[in-house]
Amino acid sequence: MLATGTWTHDYPISVDEGRSIGLPISTDVPKQVYRLMALYKQTHQQRPSVLYIPMPYRPADKHRQSS
Repeated sequence: MLATGTWTHDYPISVDEGRSIGLPISTDVPKQVYRLMALYKQTHQQRPSVLYIPMPYRPADKHRQSS
């Protein structure tokens, strides 16, 4: 499921979604981990970081001559 192209790499899988596909998820995280994570603030991006093209993509052939 994770490697089928269902989601892009930046899609956050929720605990419920992860468990529903069989991932062994624990929400038991020590408070020290949250304190450490708080030191590394994340930016709030206004645009997606990934452009998903739902079909095979082939760049234009630079050596092809127009007829």
